[in-house]
Amino acid sequence: MAFIFYDTETTGADRSFDQILQFAAALTDDDLNVIDSFEIRCRLLPHIVPSPGAMVVTGVRVDQLFDLQTPSHYEMCRRVHEVLTAWSPATVVGYNSISFDEELLRRAFYSSLLPIYLTNTGGNSRLDILPLAIAAHTFAPEGFNWPVNEKGRTTFKLDRLAPANGFEHSNAHDALADVYATIHIARLIKDRAPVVWESAMASRSRALATQYVELNPVFVATRLRFGLCSSFLVTAIGTNPDNSGEVFLLDLRQDPTTLLAMTDEELAAHIATKPRPVSSLKINASPLFLPIESVGAQAPGYELGLEEIACRAELVRSDEGLRRRLVSVVLQGRTPFPESPHLEEQIYGSFYSRSDQSRLDEFFETDWPRRLELSGQFEDRRLRGLSRRLVYIEAPHVMPARMRADYARAIAARIHSRTESTGRWTTLEEAIEDAHEMLTDVPPNHEAILREHLARLTAWREEAGLILHGPNTIVIS
Repeated sequence: MAFIFYDTETTGADRSFDQILQFAAALTDDDLNVIDSFEIRCRLLPHIVPSPGAMVVTGVRVDQLFDLQTPSHYEMCRRVHEVLTAWSPATVVGYNSISFDEELLRRAFYSSLLPIYLTNTGGNSRLDILPLAIAAHTFAPEGFNWPVNEKGRTTFKLDRLAPANGFEHSNAHDALADVYATIHIARLIKDRAPVVWESAMASRSRALATQYVELNPVFVATRLRFGLCSSFLVTAIGTNPDNSGEVFLLDLRQDPTTLLAMTDEELAAHIATKPRPVSSLKINASPLFLPIESVGAQAPGYELGLEEIACRAELVRSDEGLRRRLVSVVLQGRTPFPESPHLEEQIYGSFYSRSDQSRLDEFFETDWPRRLELSGQFEDRRLRGLSRRLVYIEAPHVMPARMRADYARAIAARIHSRTESTGRWTTLEEAIEDAHEMLTDVPPNHEAILREHLARLTAWREEAGLILHGPNTIVIS
């Protein structure tokens, strides 16, 4: 199967309230030889304030953010969706992608009314090289040079790891350069840590991961946090009845006969202890499962002996009642998250109705005046908000003057300064404060670009303040 390696450069680190500014990807064959590549940049959205720190790191200049010759965010998203679809089916690969780039890409598609699950539907699967690098450090460290940060700890940052292992990465934080750096690390893992690579291949899709946990009564599950790889000898006990993409695993250091003797109250208290007897993983997020034969000796619980481990797994897998009780107790102990009031964070709400999907199809085929009409006809309020905002950004001239003015004031109110209702997004006030603080110790080679952004942010805040002097504003999210 082919691989699609990709990377993004963004306005900041918030997955919901920042945006992609540059997208790059490379298509490779099964041996990771590059077949084709693609990159694109876009303009800044009017309701996004870029982080000065991010702009300094990526080297993005002010004129790039506002250049009308550069594609809009919507145009970029449509082009990216088109290219990735043409390259599919493939395994879609990034570096720290599943927790960051993937989420930003999904939200970019969401805000552009495009299908959001491109990377794991239509025969596509996903892979993240950062967790594999961390696992390689644990299970096959001798094959790599591991850079150390200022605190004396191993660092897995791509701009440090790739050069330490032979990659010329002078253009780090350019999306296409980072794509090639990721391919380089992937090749090394494939060649020098084959157990890690082959295990990742065996669970890179939901179907493959599901098959793996069903067929293997005992395996090593990994959990990667803060640059550390923890491993556990586990057996699968079931999935979330409300979310089949979540699988529950029992740590086999737990004696199932002891669990069987517990009341539900005792079981609930025991489940809450640390290390967690029962853990959960997103089975559709490319979890890393490893064979006990290869790495099990490094996992806690191996000292029990293979025979005892196998007996415990068999007892659990043969007792459906125990497995159901364990899953039920875990779910009962969870606190539901309230729905966010912000449109950007409602991405994983209900699926759109058939009639709304039909309107979406028409939306992409028609002109902007008709799109404005359609924006008021969607049943789903998310689609109404997203489509109307898209019309304002892409074709404000088709809107009535009052509607345009309302949007301009709403955006100005959102980005001008901190308020009690301000969410996680960066405001102009915060960005200016950050830029001034950075000037106290910015490296000389970065000072010019930082001052350039500071001047633009200051002028932008004045412009937003002038807009706010008009009639009462509305608030959009």
